[in-house]
Amino acid sequence: MRHEKPRVSIVAPDEEAPRLRLRRALLHAPLFAELDTKSLAAVERELQLLALPGGAPLFRRGEASDAVYLVASGCLGVFRHEEGEIEEPVLMAEITPGNIVGEMSILSESERTRSVAALRDSEVWRLSRADFDTLTAQHPEVLPTLMRYVAARNAAPPGKRRRQPRTFAILPSGPDVPSARFAVLLAGALGRLGTQVQMLGSDSQAEEPEWFARCEMESSFVLYRADATLTPWTKLCLRQADCLVVVRSAGTDQPTKVPFEIETARTGAVFHRRRELVLLHEGHDPAPGSTAAMLAGGLYGQHHHVRLDIHSDIDRLARLLTGHAVGVVMAGGGARAFTHIGVVKALRASGVPIDLIGGTSMGAIVAAGVAARWTDEELRERFRKSFVDTNPLSDYTIPAISLFAGRRVSRLLRTAFDERDIEDLILPYFCITANLTTSAADVHTVGRLWRWLRASVSIPGVLPPFNQAGEVHVDGGVIDNFPVRAMRRLGRGVTIGIDIDTGGALAAGAGVMEPWSPWEFFRRLLWRRDETLPIPSIVRILLRSALVASTARALEDRAAADLLITPPMNHIDLLDWTSFDAAVDVGYRTTMEALDKARAVPTGARLFLA
Repeated sequence: MRHEKPRVSIVAPDEEAPRLRLRRALLHAPLFAELDTKSLAAVERELQLLALPGGAPLFRRGEASDAVYLVASGCLGVFRHEEGEIEEPVLMAEITPGNIVGEMSILSESERTRSVAALRDSEVWRLSRADFDTLTAQHPEVLPTLMRYVAARNAAPPGKRRRQPRTFAILPSGPDVPSARFAVLLAGALGRLGTQVQMLGSDSQAEEPEWFARCEMESSFVLYRADATLTPWTKLCLRQADCLVVVRSAGTDQPTKVPFEIETARTGAVFHRRRELVLLHEGHDPAPGSTAAMLAGGLYGQHHHVRLDIHSDIDRLARLLTGHAVGVVMAGGGARAFTHIGVVKALRASGVPIDLIGGTSMGAIVAAGVAARWTDEELRERFRKSFVDTNPLSDYTIPAISLFAGRRVSRLLRTAFDERDIEDLILPYFCITANLTTSAADVHTVGRLWRWLRASVSIPGVLPPFNQAGEVHVDGGVIDNFPVRAMRRLGRGVTIGIDIDTGGALAAGAGVMEPWSPWEFFRRLLWRRDETLPIPSIVRILLRSALVASTARALEDRAAADLLITPPMNHIDLLDWTSFDAAVDVGYRTTMEALDKARAVPTGARLFLA
């Protein structure tokens, strides 16, 4: 595939301002810092000024190395392409004013190994390969300094966390959207994170790139309030922002057109900015099935339901946008998963926000209730009514596919969540299923909620599998019972993982060696029916078998959680729904103890943002 040439302009810098920025950059750049004044003046005459708009590529991986570049203003990004180039390129480093880029391939006389593009409107000065060779021949003393610079940069350890956006363009989807009020509230929420925030409007349009760079340097976050139409100021906002935040009033009849067609991928773009959709609600939650049509075909990285009159909604949005959010992951585990209800109660009581949530199997069902913003009382009463007062595993059927028909489970889930889509949930949410067709763990963030929950609890042999688009889905615990890595890939902040130890879930009497005959079962039921059976039931065998395969993976995933909570549950059977209250209480106590320990560690303070 052929790429477009970089959208850059070679400028004749007659004005003094660009020259002053160049001279400041020359004094700090490792390639030129050792030169005397006369030599610097000679180099300056050979440099070409490139005006690089935000988002435009400077060069790409695989291109010939024909020049070295010096950044005078703005900011460039160095991008690594993952194997296969299916995913978005990964931002490896930022090149700020006074630094050079492209010297590695010049020194090694090889093709470009990385792609470089402007993250902001930038001024970049180009030194051709011929002029670079002349410079190093006449001034060999610059090479040791340059090599030390390269060695120090390569020795720096890569960042462990994804780079989070610092500049946001607020894009109203129409003139009637209260974007000004929203921007003020968002700025306040960002400020409550303990940082300096600047909000810029169209009166800043005439400022130089250096001025915008200074605003970013002096602040932790910058909000660009764009116009409701594609004005020159709006275009500048689009070029300067790390993240494009489209603001729309939900529940209106306005068309679903995306403002300014920002979702249209530019041909040959090195990277695309994060795009988020904020749906503003007036005093109510979204109606079931109302959200999907507003998501522009999945072109947004994430969408957010926000009520402007609820400060906690704005605070949650600020944390999600900036990577300060708290994600909660809930493992599956049959009746033991009721412990998640106690965990949620403890987190809320301790002021720990739950900003996004996901889970597997029964953990996914509890997580869905949390994402729907059920209160502690609602969680407890709804699950007691559904699982304790009425056993969902009681509709036995001819075991051609499964022991139970699954109609009770489907009815239970449909009653609890109505025709709500995952997209309608207030909190960002996912659930996991095991896709037997592709042999992979599928992460579901869209679609009818009750259907994917039904799939996530479809224990092979116990409940019928769930079929979708020709693919067969069963209980997510078959592959990934503790999906911490799925949460970490979202890159929104810290992760609290609640894992459920399924050990001790299956045992037989010490004297039981062989399977019982039908006569032995009959004798047991007649004369010793008050005693616990010394052999596990087929349901318990199937449930435990479904979880065995993901046990080793779950142990590895525990290390990936920022805060791990493992309530001791071995005394509760996986199918003992009557131990509901005991499971909830264990979850509450264990979480309170874990939070006390986390508070004693300095890094644990990151969890307590509310």
